[in-house]
Amino acid sequence: MGDLYLRFSSDLLEEIRNRCDIVDIISEYLHLKPAGKGFKGLCPFHGEKTPSFMVSPEKQLFHCFGCGEGGNVFNFLMKYEKLSFFEAVKMLAKKSGVSLPADEEKENFLHREKERLYKLNNLAANYYRECLFKTDQGKKVINYFKKRGINDTSVEKYRLGYAPSSWDALTNFLKKKGYSYEELIKAGIIRKSKIEGKYIDYFRDRIIFPIFNLSGRVIGFGGRVLDNSLPKYINSPETLVYNKGSALYSLNFAKEDIRKKNYLIVVEGYTDVLVTQQYEFNNVAASLGTALTTKQIDLIKRFTDTVLIAYDADSAGNMATLRSLDLLVRAGLNVKVIDLPQDYDPADFLIKKGEKPFQDLIERSFSLVDYKLKLLCSKYGIKTIEGKVKIIKGIIPTLSVMGNEVELRAQTKKISEELKLSEEAILIELKRYKRGSIDFSSNFIKLNSVPGNVKAEKILIGCMLEKEEIAQDILKKLKKEDFSVPLHRQIVAAIEKILKEDKIVDSQKIIDYLADDSAAKFISKILLEETITFNQKIISGYIDTINNYKLIQEKKNLEKRAKILDEKIKQSEKMDEDDLKELREIVRQLKGQNIN
Repeated sequence: MGDLYLRFSSDLLEEIRNRCDIVDIISEYLHLKPAGKGFKGLCPFHGEKTPSFMVSPEKQLFHCFGCGEGGNVFNFLMKYEKLSFFEAVKMLAKKSGVSLPADEEKENFLHREKERLYKLNNLAANYYRECLFKTDQGKKVINYFKKRGINDTSVEKYRLGYAPSSWDALTNFLKKKGYSYEELIKAGIIRKSKIEGKYIDYFRDRIIFPIFNLSGRVIGFGGRVLDNSLPKYINSPETLVYNKGSALYSLNFAKEDIRKKNYLIVVEGYTDVLVTQQYEFNNVAASLGTALTTKQIDLIKRFTDTVLIAYDADSAGNMATLRSLDLLVRAGLNVKVIDLPQDYDPADFLIKKGEKPFQDLIERSFSLVDYKLKLLCSKYGIKTIEGKVKIIKGIIPTLSVMGNEVELRAQTKKISEELKLSEEAILIELKRYKRGSIDFSSNFIKLNSVPGNVKAEKILIGCMLEKEEIAQDILKKLKKEDFSVPLHRQIVAAIEKILKEDKIVDSQKIIDYLADDSAAKFISKILLEETITFNQKIISGYIDTINNYKLIQEKKNLEKRAKILDEKIKQSEKMDEDDLKELREIVRQLKGQNIN
């Protein structure tokens, strides 16, 4: 926490912010209209028709009340331009005419190391490309591309290549360029042989698919065999710039079309992407494995709120795959499934059937609930009670993560009609499932059902961020440990630290110091929601709420311990004096507690 903040002095960051009005900066990217004390516009981070993106010139913060993105001017640039904090500071410093100290730039070792990895990956991609066009085996790969329907434009656009079968061809090439074995291992381009201890190429005799980040830089590689040997596909190991669960193949090419069409087609692999975009379906990306991760879903939400899944019939019919799609619903996305015929993947279908039939499949795509219902009914049948029970068991997890009550009711009605069960019976099972679920959806927790202590914590943090005197008063009565939510504790600790050092509380400094996206969103939301109060009685009431919650938790813990000791004493033939002493002390503490 705060490492990025420490690379620049708070005075320097403040000078840059003061010279860069957030309204002026954001207006360079989107159209803003006056709205009360601030400005509003259509959020650039998710598709919307009604503006919910607010910018406050007074607080120098932005917040979208649709998707939850928010923060200060640095956060906006990081999100929109896909920059690191360091890069955003550099960009705004240049724009505002503020000079960055040379030594501070040199201190950013992580940034320099990443840059070197990007250059190394680019060199490797160029090498693989040369091998594709200038080796005999590479020419066979080009013929393979033609047979699979991948045209020359795609080969060029996606920088496809070939890794030769030699054990160390790339290793030797990059060593001559001045890279050490250690650097090449860190980049995931070579590895050490377990048998002979030699350094060998990670990819050998494979088709190479460079993987790009959102800025179009090469972060890793995928490799496919040319025969039927296993593993069929391998990806680069995780590196400083590549994490398989955080990337979507081709999203850098697809992002603008996704925003225009307001939906993303998710396919499984590289070939599906290459062929699909050749047929003008440019809003396509691959999950590099069927199970989407939460990080990939967060990436998708930047560009759209609708996802169409186009996996082959075997993968799309796999219930484990379908369960992973519930994460998309939980995240508030509209999820549909393209129902491809058996033995077809998107690439095969487009090559054999063409663009129009694929467009028809898109238009006839099923909602996730409808698709699951279709599969489950086919698998278990609806003629027996046992079959119906299994169908409900399979579909309830998806219903449980729906955040829209109207949609939930509509889907429940449809299921009840299909299975000839009462809606009430399905809803009762849904309630039972949610009660027994450890990780049920936060979308079902309505605002007014947020625990009182959590609501109190939020408002008190907002008060502290607005007035130093109130912050000092609250911190005399509460410790950071009294806040139950980890993010809240983190923010309170930052307020305490900066208040001690600077004698003032500045929300901008808190955001910069924490260098945490969740904290930036939280702070911008709480300050722009205008739910903060400076009424001393109300503030005292919130402090009491937090203290009472703490006492209740302590009471529960004491009662739990007392029960354990009581059982132990009852079961023992001989009474343990230490246990009796501890039990008496617990009883004394319980009697002395004063919970309002």
